[in-house]
Formats: sequence, C-alpha cells, structure tokens
Amino acid sequence: MFELPIVFVRCIRYDKAGYDVRDRNDPEVSYGFVWDHLGDSKWVATYPDPRRGYERDVPGFANRRMAGLLLYRFNKPELSGRTD
Repeated sequence: MFELPIVFVRCIRYDKAGYDVRDRNDPEVSYGFVWDHLGDSKWVATYPDPRRGYERDVPGFANRRMAGLLLYRFNKPELSGRTD
C-alpha cells in the first residue's frame, strides 16, 4: 500500500481542533493545519503564517488526506521538467 509522505498529529490551532500536517521523515517540519468544518465544505486546509490572523483557509476537501496533500505539494512542489 502507498505510504503518504505526511503524518497527521492531533492538535488545537487557530482556536480549532484538527490535525497538524507534518513530514513523515522529519516530524519537526509542519506544512499546515487541516480541520473538519462539519459544514458543506467538510475539510479545510489552512496555510500557516507566523502573523496571527494572516493564515489562509482553503475549504472544500472531501477528506483530510486530500487537504494534507495539498499543503504538502504547495510546500514541496515537484518540477515537471518542461521548459517554457
């Protein structure tokens, strides 16, 4: 089975209960925060920002895995090898 490059650590951040998205090989590296909205959009990915109140939410994920992978890919993009 495919092993995700991230792990989810239960925590409270931004006054919300959810999961910190951490690197599987280096647990000190955090890519962001995901939480269950319990509304129409279900899971929300939150990009971290060191300034309180400046974090950005991306709603609309069906599960926490997809929200976590978005944060991972945003922080660790893979180049396609194409030239412009």
